[in-house]
Amino acid sequence: MASTQASFHSNSLQETVRPLAAFPENIWADRIAPFTPDKEEHEMYEREIEMLKAEVNSMLLATGKTMMERFDFIDKIERLGVSHHFDIEIENQLQEFFNVYTNFGEYSAYDLSSAALQFRLFRQHGFNVSCGIFDQFIDAEGKFKESLCNDTRGLLSLYEASHVRTHGDEILEEALAFTTTHLTSGGPHLDYTLAKQVKYALEQPLHKGIPRYEAWHYISIYGEDESNNKLLLRLAKLGYHLLQMSYKQELCEIISWGKGLESVSKFPYARDRFVECYFWAVGTLYEPQHSLARMTFAKVAALITMIDDIYDAYGTLDELQILTDSAERWDSSGADQLSDYIRASYTTLLKFNKEVGEKLAKKQRTYAFDKYIEEWKQYMTTNLTQSRWFLKKELPSFADYISNGAITIGVYLTASAAFLDMDNASEDVINWMSTMPKHMFACSTHARLINDFGGHKFDKERGSGTALECYMKDYNVSEEVAAKKIREMCEDIWKVMNEECLRPTPIPRDILKMLLNIARVGETINKHRIDGFTQPHAIEEFVRAMLVDFMSV
Repeated sequence: MASTQASFHSNSLQETVRPLAAFPENIWADRIAPFTPDKEEHEMYEREIEMLKAEVNSMLLATGKTMMERFDFIDKIERLGVSHHFDIEIENQLQEFFNVYTNFGEYSAYDLSSAALQFRLFRQHGFNVSCGIFDQFIDAEGKFKESLCNDTRGLLSLYEASHVRTHGDEILEEALAFTTTHLTSGGPHLDYTLAKQVKYALEQPLHKGIPRYEAWHYISIYGEDESNNKLLLRLAKLGYHLLQMSYKQELCEIISWGKGLESVSKFPYARDRFVECYFWAVGTLYEPQHSLARMTFAKVAALITMIDDIYDAYGTLDELQILTDSAERWDSSGADQLSDYIRASYTTLLKFNKEVGEKLAKKQRTYAFDKYIEEWKQYMTTNLTQSRWFLKKELPSFADYISNGAITIGVYLTASAAFLDMDNASEDVINWMSTMPKHMFACSTHARLINDFGGHKFDKERGSGTALECYMKDYNVSEEVAAKKIREMCEDIWKVMNEECLRPTPIPRDILKMLLNIARVGETINKHRIDGFTQPHAIEEFVRAMLVDFMSV
């Protein structure tokens, strides 16, 4: 399966030739120094943030503002990354607006930018508003009016709104094509700040971006705006910096935990990606109240990487069968037949989860733990299936590969790990996850497709099969055609995820948002057909902005 052949001593007298992957080295080794927040500085920032929150909250609730002024202020709060301070207030205002302003035909006086902003905010919060709000901008032939071409801010707002489309939103399909064409061609004639915003949006639509990174980016853009709200900007900078202090402390704990596992010596076959695993956790669960869930997510992601690389780049079929059988029993029987490295990895996994189980038993959350262990068993079973295909040089059908790969990508497992420490992940929510609803399956399928899309070149060089290879075989098409089709599939899956977030839904919104954020991280780190998790230099900029380089306050 891998192009690099190497021998590792097992616990037998013979050496086993193993197809090892030439994974890139850990780029963060010795680059992240131990960090302990300065208590006085931390408390000083917290006091100022509390004062700023009160003032911004008064602005948010102030009477006398027009509806569009309120929408614009909510948008600024969200884009600056401080909306978690005002969740209830924002929810109440949007619900009030949605209850009163449902007939968008009354608002033909709204310009394109305002109409698109309303639409995007409502949809992002789960309110199923009609695309009829855009009818006033359509000509007799059903196309967007050419007179809009010079309204760059309106085009940019419509472009961002087009990414919350669902199936049947034909006007938004047209909107995406229309705005992309005119924003691309209009760049050279714009002022510097607006041109920078347009260029960035065309590369990274807001709806598909990692929330924390998008906040970091927008803080600098908003700071260049001479009309900015100084109090809101100050709150954004302080809030970002204070969260970074928490992240840095948590990251150092994750790195220390990883060193305690002795991963470099015990699991030398595996990718050393503790920083990237924590980065994924922050991208998924950035809010301060999710610290425990974030830490569990990161640790489980690291263990998934360790186990994934056994199946994908180290174990023989015989060993993988023994390992999978042991996991199905969830005990260590049979482990003495495994090589030293695989046995050490599996023992580490059992020990970690035993500690998790004991902790959850004290919290009376065994229902969450039982589901989590079942996900581990399913994860390893599907990995064995995948390994059997590729070690035997058998390329499965595209449908079989995706069905299996939606599990091996680890979304169900990392989500169930996060649920362990999320208080609103009730037994009903856990049971909901067990039914493989459309949103959960869509998120997992997207993760598999986008990961294979990013890692195809690396995996192809190793001789591993990917979604592209399976599609090319099934439909007898070129790699270029297969890549285009998979991008189309990913876009279609975004529509499904957007639909599944619309109300009414029995699932808490922060859990739906967590799943959406998993897709956002995957979308971002697999850009330009590079797997940024395996090739960490590709996401260094994101890691530095979110975790390493403190924002100046």
